[in-house]
This record gives sequence, structure tokens and C-alpha cells, in this order.
Amino acid sequence: MTTKTTEESPKSSDRGRFKLLIAGVGGQGVLSAARWLGKAALSAGLEVVLGQLHGMSQRGGSVQSTVLIGPGYSSFIEDRGADAVLGLEPMEALRARPKMSAATRVVVNQGRVVPYILAQQDQEYPVLAGILAEIRAVAPEIVTVDGPALVAAAGSARALNVVMLGALAGLEILPVGGDALWGAVAERCPAQYLESNRRAFVLGREAVMANQGS
Repeated sequence: MTTKTTEESPKSSDRGRFKLLIAGVGGQGVLSAARWLGKAALSAGLEVVLGQLHGMSQRGGSVQSTVLIGPGYSSFIEDRGADAVLGLEPMEALRARPKMSAATRVVVNQGRVVPYILAQQDQEYPVLAGILAEIRAVAPEIVTVDGPALVAAAGSARALNVVMLGALAGLEILPVGGDALWGAVAERCPAQYLESNRRAFVLGREAVMANQGS
């Protein structure tokens, strides 16, 4: 796996790769989610490259991570090139809109994290419906997840990234299966959090599968 913070031009060898962008804020576990998915892909015998872009603040700043599965070397996703976007925070999902197209599948957590700059200037957080409408104008295939409610049901305040990985698995578009992805999470999960994380993954997965079937 490689980590890059600079953009590079997409190469012809990138064609046929599955390209995922995970967007959130520091402290939500964006990088851990990317590493778990990368581990699952490697365990399945697939080539994978991870890329990371950190915001100005380690906690609370914008964080994006790319996961590219398939033959190739670049960790960069070109504009309109993402197959899927996983948004752990609504405004951060909106920031990822340049990478979306009509073919991009988008999963967004409804729970918000008010950016420091908005709080400092006493500005209001945009209405969620407006954020989703802006995303949907580019990528119509969008699924929302009530992350806070599912995290509470799972019994672990730090399990949002696991809920969202479960939700992504529920779309059934990943090159690796949901069971393999959960296995990668479980392998690196401390024993005392294993059961709550298992519930978080299952709840996220079932929420999206129910949405897909409705």
C-alpha cells in the first residue's frame, strides 16, 4: 500500500479498478475504515492502493482517503472518477462532489459535525436536505444512513466508521464481500469492542439492504 498527498494524472492502467473515496472529519475513523477495506482486499488476493489527504486539523478537520482496488499504482481518483463515495459527514460528502458522476454510488451519514470555522463565526450549519440535493444533482444514486441512531443501538460511541462500512457493504458493489470486510475489521478490533463493532457493522449493512429493497 502507498500513501500520497499530491495529485497525479490518471493512467490507463487505472481502468477497471474500483475507486472509492471516503470523506469525513478527523476523529471519525476515516483512515481506519480505508485500512480495513484495504486489508480485506489484500486478503482476497486483490491489488489495492490507499491514498490519504489530511485536513488542517487532526481532529475536526477534513480528511479524505482513497481506496483503489485492482491492478494499478496511482492512489488518485480523477474528477468524476469515483465508483463510490462513503461520506461519514454530510458537508464532507458534499466536498467530494467533484469526484462523483451519475454512475457513482453514494452513502452518507446523516449525523453532522459542525466545522470549527462555522462555530467560530456563529454561522448555521446548512440544512441536510439541501446538502443531499446538491449531491443528488450529480450522483442520483445516494443512500442516507442515520449514523447516530445506529451507533447508539450498537452500544459504541466510536463505531461510526464500522456502521458506515457495513452500510457500504450493504450496497453489494465492493470487489470484496461483506463477510470478508467484517473479518478485516474483527482481526484488528480489541476484544472488549468486538461485539459492539459486530452489531455496528450488521446494523449498517441491514439498514442499507432494507433501503435497497424498499
